[in-house]
Amino acid sequence: MKRLAFVIQRYGEEVNGGAEELCRQVAERLARDFSIDVLTTCARDYLTWKNHYREGTRSLNGVRVRRFPVARNRRVRAFGRFSQKIYGKPHTFTQEAEWMERQGPDTPRLREYIGGHSRDYDLFVFFTYLYPPTFFGLPPVAGKSLLLPCAHDEPPLHLEIFRALFHLPRGLIFNTDEERRLVHSTFGNDYLPWTVCGAGIVIPDPAGVPVRPEDYLLYLGRVDVEKGCGDLFDLFRRYKEKRPSPLKLLLAGEVNMKVPRGRDITPLGFVSPASKAALLANARATVVPSRFESLSLVALESWAAGTPVIAHKGSPVLTRHVEKSGGGWLYGGFRDFSDCLDHSLTDEKVRRRHGQAGRKYVARHYRWEKVLASYRSFFLSMANKVGRDSAHRD
Repeated sequence: MKRLAFVIQRYGEEVNGGAEELCRQVAERLARDFSIDVLTTCARDYLTWKNHYREGTRSLNGVRVRRFPVARNRRVRAFGRFSQKIYGKPHTFTQEAEWMERQGPDTPRLREYIGGHSRDYDLFVFFTYLYPPTFFGLPPVAGKSLLLPCAHDEPPLHLEIFRALFHLPRGLIFNTDEERRLVHSTFGNDYLPWTVCGAGIVIPDPAGVPVRPEDYLLYLGRVDVEKGCGDLFDLFRRYKEKRPSPLKLLLAGEVNMKVPRGRDITPLGFVSPASKAALLANARATVVPSRFESLSLVALESWAAGTPVIAHKGSPVLTRHVEKSGGGWLYGGFRDFSDCLDHSLTDEKVRRRHGQAGRKYVARHYRWEKVLASYRSFFLSMANKVGRDSAHRD
């Protein structure tokens, strides 16, 4: 049985994040096919990287998880100010290196483990390009590494410090064709072996969740400025002023920004899987305001529940999803947003038709059986290739 190490900055059932969720779902579902160790930190909060979990090795849902402590917390505001000096402005390579160190999580013992246990694993699979566990952990094991970058067109992607990193791994795994084209055009690394796997979605049994559409829109995931939540709050407030109604905006996920006071916008915090399923099934629509997505598990989960999606047209991935699926509407400014809400709220037949179109799209392209077959095939072929190359060197 091939031994794989999945390297990720955070890991756990309570962790909100698309890459983290994808890593956990793939690890748990491939645990029978491969011997998998997840190499991660003790952090749960991606803002401060404060140690939350106990360090050491434990099993979680059949997967061996090795946690390493974070050496220092991130100074959130100072990092934000420093980032603004870097993004889109003249700066030095040294400042970019400092940006990476400030970014965190700083986990020297995780890096030491990777370098010291290279021979223990057939492949190292690094999830996301953005953080130190990948930036510092991948180069020492580049010859047996795969990178799943979860990339989108954001300022850090264009920093010079990442140019070499995207040429180092033995192979690349993408979530969508849009992500693949972005990475290949940005770094010119299409000579590396690659595949598009994406993520699998469980299609819920309609009989398993009582469906009673209620007067709320759902936002699911981290409540964060970088996810477009600030603009969403403003657009929703303006809509309610224009069209007074009982409509609410429910926020299901960890809150990392100030939420406007009032009864119309309600933060729910982290919700259980059962609560999430009910919220998705009964929402008028799920709103995805982020412009920076490499896949958007939230949109796929919403469609799996038969609920349409209102997404920001600034995201190429979400735009492509909505156009291919017919599962919702796209908005840019307030007029678009207002029209989207009118469609989802006033005509139940139209709302249901878009939701069912999304459900069919997910069933056709994102069932776990198909996705896992792609991961399994690529892992095996790359592990065998690494093994053959190692044998020739020996």
